[in-house]
Amino acid sequence: MSDAHVDLTSCDTEPIHIIGSIQPVGALLAASRQTLEVTHASQNLGEYLNVDAEAALGLSLEQVLGKDVVEELLKRNLEPGEPHLLRPWYPAMDPAKSAVRRLEFLPHAHDQYIVLEILNLDTNVSDIWQQDELRQRIISDLNRPKDVDGLAKVTTDLIREITGFDRVMIYRFAEDKHGQVMAESTNRDDSFLDMHYPASDIPEPARRHFTLNLIRAISDINAVPVPIFGRSGEIADAASDRPLDLTYSKLRAVAPVHIEYLSNMGVGASMSISLVANNQLWGLIACHHYAPMHLSSSLLRFCEMLGGTISSLLQNFQNTTILRRSIAAERVAFDLERDAHKTPELAPLIAAFLDPMMKLFGAQALQLKVDNQLTSFGDTPTEPIDVKPLASVMDDCIGLTHHLSAIADLTQDQISKSAGAAYLELSEDGADYLLIMREQHEHVVTWAGKPEKVEKVGADGVRRLSPRGSFALWRQERLGHSKPFTASDRDVLRIVRRALFALNSLNRERAAMEAQKQAQAELTRMRLGVLEASRKRSMGELASALAHELNQPLSAISNYVNACKQELRNCGLKLPERVLTLMDEAVSETARSADLVRRLRSFISTGKLRTEKSDPNIIVRRAAELAMIASELPSLAEMHFDFEDDLPDVECDPVQIGQVVLNLVRNAMESMQQNPGHIVLTTRLEVSDIVVSVRDTGPGIPADISPSLFDAFKGTKSDGMGLGLSLCRSIIEAHGGKIWHEASAEGADLRFSLPTVKRGRRGRN
Repeated sequence: MSDAHVDLTSCDTEPIHIIGSIQPVGALLAASRQTLEVTHASQNLGEYLNVDAEAALGLSLEQVLGKDVVEELLKRNLEPGEPHLLRPWYPAMDPAKSAVRRLEFLPHAHDQYIVLEILNLDTNVSDIWQQDELRQRIISDLNRPKDVDGLAKVTTDLIREITGFDRVMIYRFAEDKHGQVMAESTNRDDSFLDMHYPASDIPEPARRHFTLNLIRAISDINAVPVPIFGRSGEIADAASDRPLDLTYSKLRAVAPVHIEYLSNMGVGASMSISLVANNQLWGLIACHHYAPMHLSSSLLRFCEMLGGTISSLLQNFQNTTILRRSIAAERVAFDLERDAHKTPELAPLIAAFLDPMMKLFGAQALQLKVDNQLTSFGDTPTEPIDVKPLASVMDDCIGLTHHLSAIADLTQDQISKSAGAAYLELSEDGADYLLIMREQHEHVVTWAGKPEKVEKVGADGVRRLSPRGSFALWRQERLGHSKPFTASDRDVLRIVRRALFALNSLNRERAAMEAQKQAQAELTRMRLGVLEASRKRSMGELASALAHELNQPLSAISNYVNACKQELRNCGLKLPERVLTLMDEAVSETARSADLVRRLRSFISTGKLRTEKSDPNIIVRRAAELAMIASELPSLAEMHFDFEDDLPDVECDPVQIGQVVLNLVRNAMESMQQNPGHIVLTTRLEVSDIVVSVRDTGPGIPADISPSLFDAFKGTKSDGMGLGLSLCRSIIEAHGGKIWHEASAEGADLRFSLPTVKRGRRGRN
């Protein structure tokens, strides 16, 4: 093979609308819209009018056709329709102007010309429009099918019966424009049913003509085309200065490549009827005859009408199918949204509806990425697909391709399992997505015609693929493709994406709110920590100052008591034994008070404890009795002890725990200044903690104060600093316990807990 390029799409550039000739079953005349002067004429014009082509060029239409005919012509709607249907006109011709008895005209206006196609009126063929029985059966047969396949089969049978063609096929286009024969009616032994054909079999110019003209008939592919001449005598094709556009011409000659196509199949005559659904070329009714066949104009119009009817029925079926798929997609979206409250995360939610989603998408695998987590469903490639190239085919947050390897570098494993893909963006930033994968789909194509012609070298040096020889290259071209995504697929994906996007956005919002909540909690914790550190520092400074100020008077009191005792002895006075005992106890309590102040200062400043194993009942009793002795109001309260026997020891600083009890008892006594009552001190073992309760019969603690009762500077006394209960909390928490206010119907009930020492029980001291 030479270096010349083999071009599968060469036919796409052929100007078949300015081919410069017509089929020899009629004649053609064109005139200027402005001047009505004849500008083009087919070589055979003299067979239909009493003027040949050369003589007609330059004359006025009135000179060629007669004044009455031209006046009637100009009254007609000459603008092409969309699509352009057969609109025959039967003017009464002046015998002096017409070479035959009766003519049929197909007039239209396009660009700057009025184009008249002229046919002999065929009066020998019976008019199918008069066959009531056939029309009724056609209506009945077309109403019977329940789906597209059934309609296609009925259609091929009807048209073959009506027209007499040897083979009638319905050829359906896929989204990527390749085609498949989905129905066939034939009197021949071979069959083209279910065969697939490359898009290049019907080039873009031909597809355009099929959309603009619903019917196209070729009576004899071997007939010599009739050239169309312009006023200068040149053929009005693409090479001339003034080519004639035959886009809407029904007699337009056949392109050489299409003649070769039909010839390779042994076809002598053909007819095609366009099937258009939702303004798109859905497919073709392709009719083949293996000898020349001429259809009357009346029969062509009937087939055109039948094709329009079938197109409408196809559109109804197609829209019904689209509607059903949309309903199925809405159902999946509804189910996803309904169950999202039970399974808000997308991965398990998709897993729960994987089967209906796979079926709906026509997919074999899914790849979900949410919050940087990749989850695979189905038979996914070993190496994840890079979705970035799909951005190049993105439309409304959905990217579709049935040939992923054309835009992305893929391994063979990836091509096999993800030849086609649909990419759904699930977040505004594009970080979250769902990738829908379709596996490679290979078509096995066979051909019953003559495949030996592979390519031909044109005058331009381009190796053009000959019909049917293109299949070898097409097989290779199809490798790496999945089944195409359709417009209906896009609608389905849009519906499901809407639900997934909304759910993912809600999850993101929840996560953002939770993160904000955690950040706020952490900020609050840090602020409280700073406040707590500031509080402890302030209390430490206060405790140091108090300790400094209290140690001097306490030392002075001890010294004064000892000095008094010595002076009395120096005076020779014999003191009663009880007085000496009280003086010794005063010195001892003074020393204990100084030790307590030092310990409190050390605890508040450094948080250190001097712990020892102690009996909780003894600590509570001694502290309560000391509070009664030191109180200025001992007669206002009765003290009751409700201790549990045989309590285990606690590891604690007995001086500091005693200070806690002393503070609680003093507070209880002060609360009963107006109404004397009683105080009950209780100890209990609860699980592994000793719980101490100080309960009084005073007015109780207001509900609005209870939550901040143990906070610094939040005391209940109007003349206090609010440090007592806060200090109690610090001491108890430093021992690993808790302090709280227990709701009580009468008075106040303050409790604290201390962990026990794990050892055997012992008798009470």
